[in-house]
Amino acid sequence: MSNRFEILEEYQEANTELDRLKGLVVRQQDRSRVITIYPHLKERVSHLSQKCEQLDMLLEAINASED
Repeated sequence: MSNRFEILEEYQEANTELDRLKGLVVRQQDRSRVITIYPHLKERVSHLSQKCEQLDMLLEAINASED
């Protein structure tokens, strides 16, 4: 993660995965099943959300330092 391009790429990948998992959460809630199919899903969504926030802040800092 040494340069802006790599950070941006990692952010985009994490954000894409986060969107996909959020879609799974919605579908799982719509099914109203008693048994949870993806027990780790909320934890993974939380982790990716935090990662995206951190990468976003890092990108903002890089952009600010270039100005």
